[in-house]
Amino acid sequence: MRYVKENYILVFLYFFLILASGMAYSYTITRIVSISSLSPFLVIIINSLISVFIVIDFLFIRKISTLHFKIISLITSFFLLILFLLSYVLKDEVVILLVTYAVLFFSSSYVGRSLEEKILENDKRLFGGMVKISVVGNLAKLVGFGLGVFIFSIPLRIYMFSSLFLFIAIASINVQHNFSTNKAVILSRKKVDSISLLIFMGIISSIPILWIPSLVERFDQEGMIRLSFIPFVLPGIMNVLFLRYLKAKGYNRHIPLFYFVLTVFFMVIYFTDTPLIFQAVVLSTIITLGVAINVHINTIFIHKNKKRDKRELMQIIKVVISISTLLFSFLGMYIYFIVHLMLLISAILSLIVFVSFERMKVNE
Repeated sequence: MRYVKENYILVFLYFFLILASGMAYSYTITRIVSISSLSPFLVIIINSLISVFIVIDFLFIRKISTLHFKIISLITSFFLLILFLLSYVLKDEVVILLVTYAVLFFSSSYVGRSLEEKILENDKRLFGGMVKISVVGNLAKLVGFGLGVFIFSIPLRIYMFSSLFLFIAIASINVQHNFSTNKAVILSRKKVDSISLLIFMGIISSIPILWIPSLVERFDQEGMIRLSFIPFVLPGIMNVLFLRYLKAKGYNRHIPLFYFVLTVFFMVIYFTDTPLIFQAVVLSTIITLGVAINVHINTIFIHKNKKRDKRELMQIIKVVISISTLLFSFLGMYIYFIVHLMLLISAILSLIVFVSFERMKVNE
């Protein structure tokens, strides 16, 4: 009974941690767009740099990743308290905002992983634990994205104080056992097969990350910043529903073709007077189809490298996606049409996936 109660507490905290992470992302981007002239791609660059570091730590350094989540939460609380006090001294709110976001994202990534491990450890069935994490995580992220846009006008100090309270609460929970530390994933020196699939996954996975901030800027320019939650929340809702449909029905080979057609259609309406909300709906559909294609390509890539450790392959995919996002985010700060170019490239690649479906299916 004690472990059941503990598991509910962990799931509850995990929900609010992911919610806070999603809220921090949308709050930071929306606030930067509304109060400064900085590019929202700066937030994505911070994300990518931290993600690359985290993967390196899990694979090689293994220092922070071995710390108990309570220690990480206490350190995070200390840094948030320092930033809260500095906000009364420093006049540049954007700097405080970006540093606060970096601290929150960095800590959420580590603490979230620790809570996931504990939830899986307490759940009798591995599959049940994975489903629980997936459902809770997706729901929390959707709620967080929406809340972040709605509260973007509240003072930064109130936002920082609420985040501080969350990490203090996480650090104060009582669990019966420390988390088990997995052995480090050893990277094989053998060349990875199908590098082209990795490149495709890097490009198509970067599209929603880059296009959502771009649409938020458009909403701000049109005086519709309060409705900018749409590009944050709608893709997530559509993804959950469509992936559940695919899980029941299976992957459809025509998805890449629909992706290509919708992408061309979106590029046409983007440069016309088409209502912005309709553009957001079309882009959300493109992102949803892209996620389905990405899952399909991900499966093929892992199968083609089935002799390697799956954990190693997943870390390689994460590194490629993080580097791709970092590169295109940096270019997006200086080259306006880079997001459009990426979308067109992914559309062309999706046609190749459509044409090569049977060959991939045989090899799969």
